[in-house]
Amino acid sequence: MEPEGTHEPERFDPRVAEPPAVPALIPVLRPASADHDTAPQDPAAAEDARPHPAEDAHPAAVAVEPAEPLPAVVRPAAAEPDPADAAPVARPEPAAPEEQLPEQAADAPLTEPPLSEQVPTSVLAPADADGALPAPDVLPEPDVTVPDPVVPVGPPEKRGRRRGRKAREVFVENLPTQALVLADRLHSSPYGRRMRSTLQQRREAETHALEARTTLDFALKLGETMFSFGAASLDVETSIIVVTQAYGILETEVDLTNQSISLNYAPDSSRGESPYTLQRVVRSSSVNFEGLVAVHRLVEEIADGRLDRAEAQRRLVEIRHQPKPFPAVFEILFAGVFVACFIPFIGGNWTGSLLGMISTWLVFWLKIQADRARFPEIFSTMFGAIVATVIALAAFALELPVNPAVVIAGGIMMLLPTARFVTAVQDAINGFPVTAAGRFLSALLVFTGVMAGIMVAVALGDLAGLEHLDLAEAGTLQHPPLLLLALVTAAGMSDAVVEQSRWPQILACGLVSGAGYGVFLAAQQLGIGDRLVPAAAATAVGFLGRLVAQRIAAPALVIVLPSMLFLLPGLMMFRSVYGFTVETGSTLLGLAGLFNAAVIVVAIAAGVAFGNTLAKPITDRMGTLLPTELVMHQRG
Repeated sequence: MEPEGTHEPERFDPRVAEPPAVPALIPVLRPASADHDTAPQDPAAAEDARPHPAEDAHPAAVAVEPAEPLPAVVRPAAAEPDPADAAPVARPEPAAPEEQLPEQAADAPLTEPPLSEQVPTSVLAPADADGALPAPDVLPEPDVTVPDPVVPVGPPEKRGRRRGRKAREVFVENLPTQALVLADRLHSSPYGRRMRSTLQQRREAETHALEARTTLDFALKLGETMFSFGAASLDVETSIIVVTQAYGILETEVDLTNQSISLNYAPDSSRGESPYTLQRVVRSSSVNFEGLVAVHRLVEEIADGRLDRAEAQRRLVEIRHQPKPFPAVFEILFAGVFVACFIPFIGGNWTGSLLGMISTWLVFWLKIQADRARFPEIFSTMFGAIVATVIALAAFALELPVNPAVVIAGGIMMLLPTARFVTAVQDAINGFPVTAAGRFLSALLVFTGVMAGIMVAVALGDLAGLEHLDLAEAGTLQHPPLLLLALVTAAGMSDAVVEQSRWPQILACGLVSGAGYGVFLAAQQLGIGDRLVPAAAATAVGFLGRLVAQRIAAPALVIVLPSMLFLLPGLMMFRSVYGFTVETGSTLLGLAGLFNAAVIVVAIAAGVAFGNTLAKPITDRMGTLLPTELVMHQRG
């Protein structure tokens, strides 16, 4: 055994087993019943003379006894001395001779202390050598019983005793740090009534300002959704005006560009509100005509006054999170079907139609992958043009009976931003010059990508040693008008699937496309000119498109845009681009062809806008084919 105090105890760690405790020598006081100064040194005699188990609770305990007996006042006379007390107590030798316990003074009388329970294991009262204390036989009962706050204390209350008793009133005092309304101090003053009226007016003004901000935020989000779904600027402006006026925000001005919406709120200065401007930037777009139809029907219900603002906000959130009706693979397949129907219309044969469909599948798939990889649109369009031109070169090298110009024109038909040109012209006509300029610029960049792709593919063919091709050669085949009518109808319906429309809109696009082709044939028979024939057909498409769209509760753009694509001069644009970029001796002819194509595009856009205007007096007196409630929940 090591002597006490030779080492410092380590810091307690619950993960490490506690070492055996080192016993310490603690004096135990007990009454002395006999006069003896020293204890016997024989261990066996000391063991036999141990007085009582309670006094030897610890193996290291040492009995310290007084030299003289206690006085009669301290020691009771009736107490019989215990014979065992006279026996000497064994004193264990210390581990080190240099540390000895001090001896008690001979003349120090001791009083008998009360017996106490064993002290738990600690550094002050260590346990046995194995580190454990013997468990007590009987647990002591507590002196004071603390009642459980959950369990009621006292005798149970009789039933019905609380019946009829009044509720106890509890006084709640306001916290001293709570904000005080100073206007309450004017309650008994002559200004109290006037001040209450002023405060009420101010609260109404604050509530109106909050309502105005919430309504403007909703209008901005709705306009952003329409822009991202591919809506025209005029439709976005009219929808925002409907929302703000229907919900009581009258002092609002709308300003649109090709990618941003600004709302200027200028309230009456007499209400004490400050004017401000809110702006939302449209940073991404994905054509979704089904979502555009849903937003259009939502605005119709707001205009009829059948929706409050909270319900309209909830519906808009549902529209924004609603998936597209067709997956991406359907877009690729029906884009190829559109090209297969379009190539015979521009003079190609069936072999070229099949090759153009396969080329479009590859081109469209590559464009989708490039868009997912966040490539800019100019580069994704360039990759598609390279693939379409390389396929045409490979078909010519294999001596297939196809016209390479027609195959390339069909392969890049879905890449040409001719529809963007049309909407840009419509924006310029409807009074949105900034939006029109932005869309013209973006369409010009896409045309640049098409020209770059054709140039790169032709250069690769020259490096491979292929014979120079006359890609600008035009097709000369003629097909029956009824066959072309069926092909144009199928092409319009296929492009409606690519634009993510549902079956009611798809069938409407097929109907309007067929009617537009009938007007196209009639204008050709009249001989009004190559530039006016597309404009006349576009006027019919715009007129019929608005009538049909009104009947099925859809915006006119959803029906008009897929129905007029067969009128676009895709082959003329390709020949002009090729002559301007590849054939160095045909630069002027290429510029002239680009100018003619631009004139035709402007004539088509103007014809659509004119037909839309002609149909407006009729649609103002028309209703929808189905109730708006049924149309809104229709899912094709």
